[in-house]
Amino acid sequence: MSRFNKPISGKTDENGRMQIEVFPQRVLNVETAQQLIDELNAIEGISRIVVFGPRLPKENPDDLLDLKYGKVEKKYLNIKGEQVELTVQVGRIWIEIEGPEVVEQVRAAAEKALPFPFEMYEGLYIRKQKTVTDYARRGGKVDKVNIGLFDPKDKRNPVCCSDKHEQA
Repeated sequence: MSRFNKPISGKTDENGRMQIEVFPQRVLNVETAQQLIDELNAIEGISRIVVFGPRLPKENPDDLLDLKYGKVEKKYLNIKGEQVELTVQVGRIWIEIEGPEVVEQVRAAAEKALPFPFEMYEGLYIRKQKTVTDYARRGGKVDKVNIGLFDPKDKRNPVCCSDKHEQA
């Protein structure tokens, strides 16, 4: 059900980590995304998980039809023991792992959680240096976990993750 378009090179960065992308053929709903995240949370050797996809609408269209204006139900994912508000539809999952031996465990977890085909890629997906948005949103005071993870168009809250990782 899964495939790599290129074989895994096993190349790691200066910290000995590599990044892979799980790319399902469909956008995941919250329940399926949480099942996959739960499977990934159980794997030792994963240092970061980032969900990526199109932004969720501000208003639920079904609620607008029922004349419920301004009542947005927040949805959360439990990623590595932290409740993170879901602001995007989960289309891709970027995973930073500690070495190539973890790739097969990630593939097995994705095959268990996803009822449809997916692809896995190796590459550089999570930024390593501070971006202009990091400086604009936080004045450059961003720890290494949150680098590049801010949505420049998000008007709600300047923080994408909890203050658990924040260092002044």
